[in-house]
Amino acid sequence: MEIDNSVYGVLNYQQLENFCERMSINAENLKANFDGWRKLILYSDDKVFLFPRDPRGVKWLDIEIQAYEVLNEFNDIPVPVLFERVKDDTISYYEFAMVSRLKGTAYSKFEPELPISSVTKMLQNLANLFASWHNIPLESIPQKIKERELFDPKLYEWEIKTLNHATLKESLSSTYRILEDYLNKQGHELGKELLSKDTVDLWLYCLEEVVALSPVFLHSDIHEDQILIDSEENMKITGILDWETARIGNPVWEFNFFEWGYGIWKWRENFNDFRRMMWNTYLSKRKINLESLEGLNLFYALSEFLRSLDAPIAKNDESIDLSLLSLTEVTQKIRKEKK
Repeated sequence: MEIDNSVYGVLNYQQLENFCERMSINAENLKANFDGWRKLILYSDDKVFLFPRDPRGVKWLDIEIQAYEVLNEFNDIPVPVLFERVKDDTISYYEFAMVSRLKGTAYSKFEPELPISSVTKMLQNLANLFASWHNIPLESIPQKIKERELFDPKLYEWEIKTLNHATLKESLSSTYRILEDYLNKQGHELGKELLSKDTVDLWLYCLEEVVALSPVFLHSDIHEDQILIDSEENMKITGILDWETARIGNPVWEFNFFEWGYGIWKWRENFNDFRRMMWNTYLSKRKINLESLEGLNLFYALSEFLRSLDAPIAKNDESIDLSLLSLTEVTQKIRKEKK
């Protein structure tokens, strides 16, 4: 059996020899993965070795390792087990980590052919897991993770502003003006009922309690490649990978479909139902009672409307119409809740 040549994309010949001796592993049993933006991976049947891709990846891997140290204390959260942090200059210029290889298949492999019932089941299971790690006491979280900011703040300026109580009302008022201007200029009937004097107040009523939710420990970059599934039949989640973006923040960040690929977006018309189900599941598990159950939907309905106007890949009539339909439905439900 020969050594897979891709392995030499992670370690050179001498480094590999030192690595195999140090880790008591046969080089012929190793394979490489280069999918990560900030890390390189070697893996065997039961172990995974995480290496920074370059100097910029060092701090990201450090965060991931610290996240595993926290998460490994909780048996109900399926994440890799951290076996060892390794600092050995004869193997790598950077510290690397050895973790367990979890069983399961990436959800992305199943995603293209799944019926909506399976997608719904997976998302419900995911919401339950969100609640599990969001319940971890913040006193258990390392200071480096607590100090981390959102990794791409420019991409999420509206969300950051809206999740800040001091700027929430200003953000919603500004969004309403954009909506009003768009509908009036387009002569658009769809969404016209949103142009009401009480709309901003309704949005404010709904989102104030979401903004007031206590900060939690976040993965912050969940998507289809980081979710391992046991089988297409049961949609049981056997692993959540890649915790290099772990940080502290509002719970709604975890439900962000913008981090996902195109597969989830073919269900765009079902997003309100998906999020309503996920939010109910999540709040129930965490025993959180809110006056409105539409907060998650409203937050992302507004966000998706603004992105459908601005993002080049989403700027088309169909995307805008779907956003308006979603926003109208959510606003109507909030109006009924408040009566």
